[in-house]
Amino acid sequence: MRVEDLDFRVDSGVYAPAEDSFLLMDAIDFDRDDVFLDVGCGAGLLTLGAARIARRVVAIDISLKAARNTLRNLKRNGLGFPCSVMQSDLLDSIPPAVLFSVIAFNPPYLPYDGTTTDMDHALLGGVKGTELAEHFIQQAVRHLQKEGSIFVVSSSLANIKDLQNVMVNCGLDIKIVASLSIFFEKIQVLKGIQQ
Repeated sequence: MRVEDLDFRVDSGVYAPAEDSFLLMDAIDFDRDDVFLDVGCGAGLLTLGAARIARRVVAIDISLKAARNTLRNLKRNGLGFPCSVMQSDLLDSIPPAVLFSVIAFNPPYLPYDGTTTDMDHALLGGVKGTELAEHFIQQAVRHLQKEGSIFVVSSSLANIKDLQNVMVNCGLDIKIVASLSIFFEKIQVLKGIQQ
């Protein structure tokens, strides 16, 4: 999917897709039978890509602005069905019985550096940079179909080993499926497959 082919808009205060967003999108090969959960959907780029292929798509974001932005982008592009969009703090609003074949999250993954900005909610993943992603993994494995996949973005500036350990401890086989060096960091997409 090319962004140029979409009527795609990013509202003020919503994380605009960047290199990490495109890296994650390119790392996932959707199937027509997939039931996909986009955690932290932002303006909905990954949601729109999945909606063109997957059987069912659910997009969630802690930001109501972001959820509304995703919904508007879906409607603008005629991709409202088969999609649901809602506000949720990680997977807290997903009923326990709901399972997905693919779950993806491009979390805030930078470690806290002592400074604050208006976009910290979209950039900082905790003191070591992986706390939010680790919590996501612990929730996501409970909503994963057998042999389903979890994709999560991480940065070399954060403690990736801790994130990998959490994935292994949650019963996932992990591998790095995409990486990109940008300036002073390396961004990676980790894929965890339910054993």
